[in-house]
Amino acid sequence: MSELLFEIGTEELPAGFQKPALAQLKKNFIKQAKDLNLAHGTVETLGTPRRLALLVEDLSDSQPDSSEKFMGPSRQAGFDADGNPTKAAMGFARSKGADVSDLKIVETEKGEYLMLVQERKGVATTELLPKVLEGLMQGFSFAKSMRWGDHTSTFARPIQWLVALHNGKIVPYSYQGLSASNMSRGHRFMANEDVAMEGVASYRSTLQGVSVQVDPDERRSSVLVEIEKAVADTLDPRVAQVAVDRALVDTVCNLVEKPYGVCGSFDEKFLQLPDEALITSMREHQKYFPVVGREKQLLPHFVAVNNTEV
Repeated sequence: MSELLFEIGTEELPAGFQKPALAQLKKNFIKQAKDLNLAHGTVETLGTPRRLALLVEDLSDSQPDSSEKFMGPSRQAGFDADGNPTKAAMGFARSKGADVSDLKIVETEKGEYLMLVQERKGVATTELLPKVLEGLMQGFSFAKSMRWGDHTSTFARPIQWLVALHNGKIVPYSYQGLSASNMSRGHRFMANEDVAMEGVASYRSTLQGVSVQVDPDERRSSVLVEIEKAVADTLDPRVAQVAVDRALVDTVCNLVEKPYGVCGSFDEKFLQLPDEALITSMREHQKYFPVVGREKQLLPHFVAVNNTEV
């Protein structure tokens, strides 16, 4: 059994594009594997604004060997009185890329017929993967796509790098002139450097070492922790708390590769405005979380989740 790691590195993807793209990536791989009769174990997708990744465990080393039976003309039509093959038998064998000597005579309910059994050796996974990866790249559908440079294909944002590793070895695959390698990249601002990938098992930890929290679920949990920590470090948590909006948590989770919370303030005179006006401005336009008091009254503070440490 083997494993596959495939990472598509991009310019920053819109927050709303990532979850559907990861779902498409997983679904497309599973379909291709089924069509190619490639057994596999766990299929996982991870991603950030700058990367979409597929991690496959327990991938079979090749397709299973198989055999296929083809029924031909009757024995009477396939051989003459002297036992020589007729044009019908020769034509049947030729149509299947076989020789007349490969034909067998089998008994059926309708009498004796010619049959050809073709044995097919399973193709090695290493030979199939370039085609699989191309299918993955062509299988995305985005609300809006773009072209860049002189490329003819489209994607949500320009692709900057590709990682494709099968059992730690680079898969010979190129997309729009960009060759896959074992080199990913760290956080754009916190660790802007190339980083070598080894495989599925170390993928998370390797990226964590270059300030990238690649698991969306883990990153979402970190967003919630950072929000609470920002208030606790700046204000009295006994009288101030964050008004957490779950949809906004999902959005900011997909705007950062590693979340850092910070608590800010604004002039109290703005509290004369309707709460809804202030909250809408903070949530919809700034992607900030409002801070409220014990009685749920709006306070002149907010929490922002940044992509860099403040």
